[in-house]
Amino acid sequence: MNNNNTFTRRDFMKLAGTAGAAALLAPNLVLADEARKRNFSIGSTFILWGYGADNLEPALSDIAKLGYHSFETFGQVIEEWEKNRGGFKQVVEKYKVPIVSAFCMTDVLDPSKRKDETEKLVRWAKLLKASGGKVVEYCPTGIKREGYNYKDHKKNLVESMNEYAKAVTDEGLVCALHPHTGTPIETEEEVYFIMENLNTDYMKFGPDVGQLQKGGADPVKIVKDFMPLIEHVHLKDYAGGDNGYLGYAPLGTGKVKIEKILNLLEKRKHEMAGMIMFELDHDNKIKPAYTQYEAARVSHDYLQKLGYSFNA
Repeated sequence: MNNNNTFTRRDFMKLAGTAGAAALLAPNLVLADEARKRNFSIGSTFILWGYGADNLEPALSDIAKLGYHSFETFGQVIEEWEKNRGGFKQVVEKYKVPIVSAFCMTDVLDPSKRKDETEKLVRWAKLLKASGGKVVEYCPTGIKREGYNYKDHKKNLVESMNEYAKAVTDEGLVCALHPHTGTPIETEEEVYFIMENLNTDYMKFGPDVGQLQKGGADPVKIVKDFMPLIEHVHLKDYAGGDNGYLGYAPLGTGKVKIEKILNLLEKRKHEMAGMIMFELDHDNKIKPAYTQYEAARVSHDYLQKLGYSFNA
C-alpha cells in the first residue's frame, strides 16, 4: 500500500530541525528544569477496579476522593450504562470526574468483520463525544501470539486501522493507537512498523509505557521517536511476576523510567487532545498487596512528589 501520509523515522529527523523537536533532544539539564514546570493534570483509567459496568461507580468514587482530574473507561461500559443503567452522563455527574477518553477494541485481521466493527466503533465514539470525551484510545483485539508474524498481515492491519481511525476522526474525536501485549501490535518492531505505515492524518499515538516495557520495548525511545503523534498516554509501571496486577505495579515501584518519560511528555502538553492517565491492571486470579484505593493512592503520592497537583 502506497501511503503518502505515513510518519517515518526520516520524518522525525526532519522535525529535529524545528524548535519543538530540538527541545525533545535537549540536554538532561534542560529536562530537569522543565520537570519543575509540571503542566499536566493527571487522570486515571478505571481497570484497576475491574473491567465491567459494575466496576464503574467504585472506580469513580476512589478516583474522585484522590483528586484525579479525569477518567477513562471502555466503550462497551459507556454503552451498557447508557442503554441499561439510567444513562452514563448521570453517573459521571454524580462523582464530578469528567471523562476524557474511552478504550475501544476491534478486530484488525479479518476483513469480513470490518463493517460490523466499524459500526460498533462509531457507536462508541458517538457516546463518548456526547459525554464530553475527546479521545478514542484504540487497540486491536487480542490474538494468539504463537506463530503470529505481522508481515503476513500487513494489508489487513494497515487497511483496517486506517478505516477505523478515519471513522473516529469523522466523528470529531481523536483516534490514538494503543500497542498492547497479546495483540497484533506488541513488540517494538511491530510498533515502528505499524506507525510508519498507517495514515497518521487519522491514526495518532496513545502509548502505554508499561505495556511497552512488558512487551520488551524501550518506552523512553518510543515516546521520543513518536512524540509529534502522541495524543494520549497510559502511565503504567511494570515490575514483573504474579503480583495481582499482571506484573504491572503502582507508579514508582517498577522498572519503567516514569520520571524521564514525564519530563519528555511535558513538552507535548499543549498539543495533546487527551491526557496522561495513571493505570494499573486488575488481575481476577491473584490477590494484590494493596486495595484498589491504596494502589491508586501510592501512585498519586508518587506523582505528587514529582510536582503534580490533584483536586482537593
